[in-house]
Amino acid sequence: MKKLSIIYLCVLTTCFIGLSTGRAADEGAHAAEFLSHGVGARALGMGSAFVAIADDATATYWNPAGLTKVKKHSFSAMYSDTFSTGDGSWLSKGLVTYNFVNYVYQVEDIGSLGLSWIRLGVDDIPRTTFIDINNNGFLGDFQDKNGNGIKEDGEPYIDKPEVAEYFSNTDNALLISYARQVHPMASVGGNLKLLNQAIFENSGSGFGIDISLIAEPYKGFRVGAMLLDATGTQIRWNTPDKPTFTRARRLRFGTAYHFTVPRLGKGAIGADFETDQADLEEGGDGVLILRAGAEYWLFNTLALRGGWNGHGLSAGAGLRVKMNTMSFFVNYAFNTHTLGGSQRISVSGEF
Repeated sequence: MKKLSIIYLCVLTTCFIGLSTGRAADEGAHAAEFLSHGVGARALGMGSAFVAIADDATATYWNPAGLTKVKKHSFSAMYSDTFSTGDGSWLSKGLVTYNFVNYVYQVEDIGSLGLSWIRLGVDDIPRTTFIDINNNGFLGDFQDKNGNGIKEDGEPYIDKPEVAEYFSNTDNALLISYARQVHPMASVGGNLKLLNQAIFENSGSGFGIDISLIAEPYKGFRVGAMLLDATGTQIRWNTPDKPTFTRARRLRFGTAYHFTVPRLGKGAIGADFETDQADLEEGGDGVLILRAGAEYWLFNTLALRGGWNGHGLSAGAGLRVKMNTMSFFVNYAFNTHTLGGSQRISVSGEF
């Protein structure tokens, strides 16, 4: 059995190398970009350097193979205030809502199963139309003072504009995850991703597959790798021309080291590399994005985190509350961005 496990791991590694050097058909740019935003305030506070750590319920997103390190029952939920509106209030509703919830269950002799839902949305978008004031059957009439048929400054509308309705622009993903330990030092895992995107009266849907592995060759030292959108994730839209947008496959890999300070606490540092989605879609060879981060748990109760997510700094904190055999966590993260800072709060538990 041990020999078969080693062979299986070698075959999977070969698949990683072969698939990551190929290219997926591409008919659109930045397909399903919301899948790149990351989940869980813990990982985001560490600069998203989590592919080799991945030891909580959010491993369904960062590296499903890490689910074998999660307790029998685990869950996580995240609220995100993304690109704040600048009204000065803490945790004010941002321009974009981005949320995540999942549950993980360990099935004896079968493996680890996870179910996750990711939603990104811009809600309450007004759709403006006109009231036909002059009853001529045309909407949007204006005072065409120079007679060129083009509305210019100083030419007011004759018809009255009004908000006809409000709609949302939403992106949803359902992740069905599985992981299994194939060797005392290694686990493998994967995701089946079901996607749906909608804006006003149009929508698109598709699915994709991720495969991953994680290994701990030495106590405290871990390596992880994940091939995202392994077969190329395609989103097909129901608009008249029925376009198809393909999310190119990308490779994420990294290392992490866990350490303990006697009588004080424990910590971890990690570094990840990931091929750049935008560069791949523009025909490049996949520029690598570096992410690095660290966390330290003081007395295994209070956590402090910081990192670099490839685009800006991140910071966070966490609190652990233990009740008998159950542990609950509250985590906070702040990420810098040119469009405005993003705050994330997540709660999780395991028992």
